Amino acid sequence: MDGVTDDVVPLGPAEVAPGHPFTDPAHTDEDMATLREMLDGVRWALKQDARDALRPVVLRAPDRHGRQHRVVLAHEARLRGGDELGVVGFFALRRTDRDCSPLTAMDDELILEFPRYPGILSYSSVEFADGNWGNLILLHPPEAKDDWRTSERHAYAASELAPRYYTVVRLHNARLPGGLWSGRDLVLVRTKYYAFHGPAPWRGERELPPRPEAP
Repeated sequence: MDGVTDDVVPLGPAEVAPGHPFTDPAHTDEDMATLREMLDGVRWALKQDARDALRPVVLRAPDRHGRQHRVVLAHEARLRGGDELGVVGFFALRRTDRDCSPLTAMDDELILEFPRYPGILSYSSVEFADGNWGNLILLHPPEAKDDWRTSERHAYAASELAPRYYTVVRLHNARLPGGLWSGRDLVLVRTKYYAFHGPAPWRGERELPPRPEAP
């Protein structure tokens, strides 16, 4: 779902695409708040003693909302460093008329592939009250997401499973300057939107203008 083609609808910073309320920037604000909480879950996971655990390490992080919050650590040492991290946030609405267990099965298979992609440092999932999930991926270098696209499983999940089991998707790309421990905030770069209501997906994209960062 990461490719950009000529039929992608560009959106302004505050624009809501007609007929697509899921593109309302208010949803992005909510998503970003969730991603910040999920980053806290990664920080918590890095403080746990997982020396004897199998890799990748899978932990259940505490969540102040009582939600299921899973953190998968693939490369702890690099997460503890001070390098800028690439951030991908995935938020989607599942179809309510289908058994979505194939999504869960594919998710487990993709996690097992992480050792083959050293740029993927961690993967987190949090469940919302309505049964939908939000996902957070941390990468270094940020361009490592391009390597992840070469995964056949990932390509199948994006091109075949997503249209079959989701109605809409928001895919955020952001940066975390200075890494997890810098105290700096996420910097959102762009959001891509997908709606799977017709024979072909509707796609939109919002590119955020650069903003000054605090030192």
